[in-house]
Amino acid sequence: MKITSEMIHDVIEKKDIFVEFQPIYSLNTKNIIGLEALARGNYQGEIISPYFLFSYAKETGSVLDVDRLCREKAMSAFAKEETAPALFVNFETSVLNDVVPGNGEIFKTASENNINPENIVIELNESHVKDSYDLMMFVDFYRTKGFLIALDNVGTGLDTMNRIMMVNPDIIKIDRAIVSNIDSNAYNQEVFKSIINTAKQIGAMTVAEGVETVDEVITCMLMGVDYFQGFYFSRPEQFNYLFSNETRLKLEEAAHRLNLSIKKNPTAVNVQIETYTRIINNLVETLSTVDEKNYDDTLKKYVSEHHEIECAFLINEKGFQITDTVMDPDTEILEGYHPAIRGVNHDIKNYFYAIKEQIEDPFISGWYISAATGKSCKTISSKIYDKDGGMIVVCVDLKRK
Repeated sequence: MKITSEMIHDVIEKKDIFVEFQPIYSLNTKNIIGLEALARGNYQGEIISPYFLFSYAKETGSVLDVDRLCREKAMSAFAKEETAPALFVNFETSVLNDVVPGNGEIFKTASENNINPENIVIELNESHVKDSYDLMMFVDFYRTKGFLIALDNVGTGLDTMNRIMMVNPDIIKIDRAIVSNIDSNAYNQEVFKSIINTAKQIGAMTVAEGVETVDEVITCMLMGVDYFQGFYFSRPEQFNYLFSNETRLKLEEAAHRLNLSIKKNPTAVNVQIETYTRIINNLVETLSTVDEKNYDDTLKKYVSEHHEIECAFLINEKGFQITDTVMDPDTEILEGYHPAIRGVNHDIKNYFYAIKEQIEDPFISGWYISAATGKSCKTISSKIYDKDGGMIVVCVDLKRK
């Protein structure tokens, strides 16, 4: 059926918008870490894609109203699912050209639906904004309210680095044009690696968008991506179908294929499970016998005795760092990098999440660029309990030889 302006006007006028959600997955934890809300129109049973909705809105000058309507529907639907993880909502950044940046509409909608801002990720495509100052005002306002900021559709182009550095996102979503056929496209692999390295340098998490094959998943994982979104795992669905048995099997298949790839190609990820396990277990055993006031001194002693360790630190059960980042004194710290301090929150990091949710213990990451030193490292984590029974996550970063 041909989509007409009259049909779209009717949908918007009657607010006949419904929302589907596409999950974002962690292969490390085999869990959903977030849901991207995707709005669709409904005209007498005919689905109207967001492309037609927003094309019409731009022609009629109603982008702001349609954008808010879609977001209201998304938060309303999300609020009804109490066990759902973080919500990723798109923000049409072109409207910043016509409104006061940071006017609080998103915050107001979240409050009306009783959603904690810390559970909402605002996805931006900053290329639609004429004034970058407006964008920065918007980002600063919502970040202070607790929202996370994601930069969407990051790919090739001279302005990619400028976009990332200007927004300083918490999450970078790598465009499907880069991810598509990445297992056989050398150019895309180099672009992908560049984005991953940049993300590690600024402490951002990464999402590979539009994955459609297990080979794309494996290639992206070996190059250090954190999360995945795409048809290979799941199409946009209603809540009842978000984590089907088919999806679980695909996660298991991808994890199995990844393990096989690592074993066949030891240069991709230098796996020494027994050594890594010994290092973290010995430290956990030592920390379990000392008083909390001696945690820092115990870390210093352990790091000084193990020259393969770059640094070590402890995190409480809420994700906040409770010790200094104890560095190997011989470790060189590159310009622009600095170890995390007490009070820094690590709750979206895999090395914390995997332990807290009892998914993997010890947790062993792949190699990545350390935010503390600017050099390649691997994080191992496990847990101890304080005198009150509170969980403490023990983290060790290893140097890459």
